[in-house]
Amino acid sequence: MKTFVILLAALLSTGTLFAQAGRNAKEARQNTKARATNASQLERDTQELADFRAKLIELEAAFTAKDKAAAAALRTQLLADMEREIAQSERKIGQDRREVSQSKAEAKASGRELQRSRAERATPGGDAKDARDVRDDRRDRADDRRDTQDDRRDLTAQRARTARQKEILVAIRAEKFDVKAPGKQKALTQKALVQEFAVTMEADLAATRAEIAEDKRESREDRRERQEDRREAGERVKR
Repeated sequence: MKTFVILLAALLSTGTLFAQAGRNAKEARQNTKARATNASQLERDTQELADFRAKLIELEAAFTAKDKAAAAALRTQLLADMEREIAQSERKIGQDRREVSQSKAEAKASGRELQRSRAERATPGGDAKDARDVRDDRRDRADDRRDTQDDRRDLTAQRARTARQKEILVAIRAEKFDVKAPGKQKALTQKALVQEFAVTMEADLAATRAEIAEDKRESREDRRERQEDRREAGERVKR
């Protein structure tokens, strides 16, 4: 009976191990896709911020020259840029939501893997290798929990930036630029709001850079987990 229990546990463990390897491979593919997406966004956002800043310099020149027509034309261009940025920010919120769902699922899966490793260590056939697997799975669960917290933080920050961008756009639309008195003060206020919008774009760019750094760290974790999967699979064959 004891032998049967050990064999049954080994069979179930092998099946779970293959499922675990499949999940880890899927996570690696998802992280590779996320890295490519974030790298593309970084390149695009960098160029768009540079263009936005250039228009701000032109706007400053229009104010200095009291060129109402040039200021109005730049206002139209900047409004279009802001509408584009807000649309992109909305898409990033959707992307961040998916990443939160993915990281939560990974955290749950690593929790189940830890439970399995603990159960194996507690069986009559448990050995030092099973104890090592418990340590590895405990570390993997901690990594996945940290990733979930990071993704939730990113989502919260993205929502806040997008909300402020919308507020700025509404405020600027409410009034027209007038580089001459008596509307000059309102125009100066709007110019300050446009500058603030540029700051939100810079913050978004910094968030993308941070996300790329997180993606690289997660890729290293994925490689380590796949190495652990191969090692465990090899050990199962030998048993």
